[in-house]
Amino acid sequence: MYPVNIELSGRPCLVIGGGHVALRKIKALLEENAAVTAVAPEACREIRDLADGNHISWRQEPYRKGTSGNYFFVITASGNKEIAAWVAEEAKEKSFLYNSADFPSMGNCHLPARLKKEGLMITVSTDGRSPAFSKYIKEQISRQISDGYGFWLDRISRIREELKDDLESAEMRERFWRKAFDKVTMELVVQGKLDEAEECVRRGISSFRS
Repeated sequence: MYPVNIELSGRPCLVIGGGHVALRKIKALLEENAAVTAVAPEACREIRDLADGNHISWRQEPYRKGTSGNYFFVITASGNKEIAAWVAEEAKEKSFLYNSADFPSMGNCHLPARLKKEGLMITVSTDGRSPAFSKYIKEQISRQISDGYGFWLDRISRIREELKDDLESAEMRERFWRKAFDKVTMELVVQGKLDEAEECVRRGISSFRS
């Protein structure tokens, strides 16, 4: 599997199924501002509410073979193996992204467990073999990631932007990032002392210039 982050904003995405697994997939897509359509004869209350609020489109009908090709990304979560097989074949023919939440081996991509904190995203994947284990590992990592890391990311991004003209060479950029993430600086970040951490980096930048 080749890892990649995909921009889904405004992209047409289809979720086949109306239960709570489908709901989780729909919510994740909405977080990325995808244009979501759900298709299922029946749907749980939360999916119906999303449709009533015009957050998604809900086609209250069984999935019809051959319609997946109209979408950029398709997820099956209906528990119907025949439908999953149809979509798998359509994905091969029309080259769209397909994740099978109900029969993982049929999809051409897997959705990793995601950890998002203040602009920082970490993903964990088991290539579809055990989503539950991916979630467990994600939770273990989460306990080790300080909330300050995301805020620090914002800070160093601003500093780097300010210094574009000063960091023209690869060597200078490497030295900057080494200072931004050295042990002393990151200990200050973990303690929530972002101003002091930024001062460490700026002092280091002054030494680069001299």
